[in-house]
Amino acid sequence: MDRLRQIVGTEHMIEDAERRDFFSTDLSWRPGEVADAVIQPASIEELAASVQLVTQEGRAVVARGGGMSYTSGYTPVEKNSVLVDMRRMNRILEINEDDMYVIVECGCTWKTLHEALSPLGLRTPYWGPLSGAYATVGGALSQNSLFHGSGTGGTAAESVLGLKVVLADGTVVSTGSWGHKHGSPFWRHFGPDMTGIFLADTGAMGIKAAAALRLVPAPKHTGYLSYRFDTLAAMLAAQVRIARLGIASECYGFDPYYNAGFEKQGITFEEGLSIVGKIARKGGLKGLKRAAKVAFGGKKILKDVPYSLHMTLDGLTEGVAAEHTDLAAEICVEEGGTEMASSIPTVFRNAPFGGVRTILLGSDGEIWIPVHGYFPLSVAVKAAEATEKFLAERKPLMEKHGIKTSYLTCFSGPEFVIEPSFYWRDALGPFRLSLIEPEFAEKWKDIPADEERRAVALGLRDELRGLFDSLGALHLQIGKYYPYQEMMADGTLVHLLKGVKSVVDPQRRVNPGSLGL
Repeated sequence: MDRLRQIVGTEHMIEDAERRDFFSTDLSWRPGEVADAVIQPASIEELAASVQLVTQEGRAVVARGGGMSYTSGYTPVEKNSVLVDMRRMNRILEINEDDMYVIVECGCTWKTLHEALSPLGLRTPYWGPLSGAYATVGGALSQNSLFHGSGTGGTAAESVLGLKVVLADGTVVSTGSWGHKHGSPFWRHFGPDMTGIFLADTGAMGIKAAAALRLVPAPKHTGYLSYRFDTLAAMLAAQVRIARLGIASECYGFDPYYNAGFEKQGITFEEGLSIVGKIARKGGLKGLKRAAKVAFGGKKILKDVPYSLHMTLDGLTEGVAAEHTDLAAEICVEEGGTEMASSIPTVFRNAPFGGVRTILLGSDGEIWIPVHGYFPLSVAVKAAEATEKFLAERKPLMEKHGIKTSYLTCFSGPEFVIEPSFYWRDALGPFRLSLIEPEFAEKWKDIPADEERRAVALGLRDELRGLFDSLGALHLQIGKYYPYQEMMADGTLVHLLKGVKSVVDPQRRVNPGSLGL
């Protein structure tokens, strides 16, 4: 511990029990261990020296980004672990407009990166989750994630050109063309894809220190659409057709409960003013019109809507954006949709990294925890119908315990995602309370713990995970929750996975338990 203090500085080593417990907690409700210490390195050199020291002592080392994991991605499973809070490594090291890449330290948030690139008319193909004000680049690359830009740009991992990774023994390795002795990180596939080993690994293979990400021109024009549908099948039919065309940067659907919850929870007055102002400033006269729509639409936009689909459709020219918008609108009408005010996609695009209260909690302060499945488009309707059947069959149990559900549908390129969520009244705890506005934290801080209700909700989540797996679901954010190895049909692949782990981390000291390793 003394030597760790010398490396990172006493002020950047956390040892008091309350803060160690805070940093060792995620959103999953799964029991874990509390780290013995939390360190906050400021450079690759400090990170590498710390990792080398910790693993030489036989301790586990686990990296933590913004803390948004709900699958125990960074929660320690061993006593005597050391947690690495990556958020001091938050610099943007290079923006290369000629070769179209950016190099960023992995503790940088997606919001910070986006705000640095926007004035240059650039962005990464995937440019962050809704929680991007907190979520870090390294966290998203470890867990893999999707939302902003995913409809056309894929998941977080697909934007990566190369990485600098600290291995278990403190060695720093550079991947892709970054590994060339005279090279730069402009190309990922220089020989076998060694970069891919460290992506979507939930931090099991090493600690990502820096990433080189592809840049693309930011769209100059965007179309916004929202449609209501009377049935799930109709909404999904439209969503799948739009996904196959590859024209929507974001396209997400809400079920009735999600619509009602979003309607009730809304946004604070201050957020609303800020969002309307941003829309007006960014879009000139068109921006003023869009801002007026948002302002006058108010919170009644989803009132009594069964299913709703929301889209942003980008283009470098006004004609392309308009054509994509018209194509999507035609599809929605053909599938029985009715156009509604497009306030939701307009707000999400123009204020992409707002507060996370509406993501992390129900409208009355309920605990939120999701489970998801990642499917080919051909399975979208089957997976969604199976979800509705599952929830309907368990409705009496959920009503007995006051458990509510919702689900979100979206796509990443030609892959379909359904993410049901469970909500119940339970103690929020210090971590969740720290992420929401003070007035809501004060309002909900005394909600009592309800272990019985929690056990039922988590049991239902596990059941739904099993149902998805029976339908062939894959998963983002695997962490320590999804049984990755058990889902593999071929033991050879698991053997290969373990072999790679044995090379980069022979003593299994980096995030033990992740991916089942």
